[in-house]
Amino acid sequence: MVECAVRLFIAINFSDDIKNLILKIQQRLRSQSTRGSFTRPENLHLTLAFLGVTPEEKLNGLFTIMDNIKSPSFDVPFCRTGCFTHSRKELWWIGAEQGSPGLSCLKSIHDKLIRDLLDAGFSVDSRPFNAHITLAREVKHLDPITLDCPEIILKVSRVSLMKSEHLGRVMTYTELMVRDLTHD
Repeated sequence: MVECAVRLFIAINFSDDIKNLILKIQQRLRSQSTRGSFTRPENLHLTLAFLGVTPEEKLNGLFTIMDNIKSPSFDVPFCRTGCFTHSRKELWWIGAEQGSPGLSCLKSIHDKLIRDLLDAGFSVDSRPFNAHITLAREVKHLDPITLDCPEIILKVSRVSLMKSEHLGRVMTYTELMVRDLTHD
């Protein structure tokens, strides 16, 4: 018997308007880089929980966890840029405004998701939550990068369960389930 598995994560997806604002910042990064793996527009998102390879028989449990997300919709301002460096590889990102009420709401959803996932037997990343949007990975540059970020207001009104797979040589994300948040 062959067990089927899928690579999954839970995320906030963006409207086209928000993607276009992010792409302008990404273009400024690209213009200062000699190379990098830049996030494709259709793949821009904010990860709440990365699940990795998950047996398909666990999907119903994930659907239940997603159904249990209770929150009104809210706004999160993004206004910082930065870079994570690991093994001399740079990952550039846009980050949420620290101390904002929207970031507190986002962290609450993240924390509840992590608790529920752990209680249901899922493995999750144990690193502290850092609300960021990845612009590019493995960025190389000759001169120091200066990257400002005008405030982008992300309206969080839904949470999505996403499947990640390579189709051909292209990383593709597919929404498997959406949990709409209540409106004010």
